[in-house]
Amino acid sequence: TPGYLAPEVLDRKGHGVPSDVWALGCTMYTALTGSPPFEAAQRQELYRRIRAAWYPLSPHLSPRARALIARLLAPEPTARPSLRDVLDHGFFTQVWGWRG
Repeated sequence: TPGYLAPEVLDRKGHGVPSDVWALGCTMYTALTGSPPFEAAQRQELYRRIRAAWYPLSPHLSPRARALIARLLAPEPTARPSLRDVLDHGFFTQVWGWRG
């Protein structure tokens, strides 16, 4: 879906694990809020929002969920966490007591 494309994919700079981490962030956001993070009537506006990582944050999200989503949806690929870091994030380890 176009709304889950990472900024670097939109800019034709390649695709890799950070792009997948971005898509994971979009999926997690959607699962927790019921709506995708990036929506717009026009595709160019959608892409502008993705590049800027501009999305609404629901007040119903916990601070840990907000922090993890912010890291997953970092516009710069090198700023996104590794998959190991995602599993070790407090959202999973503190809230659910699960350790990957």
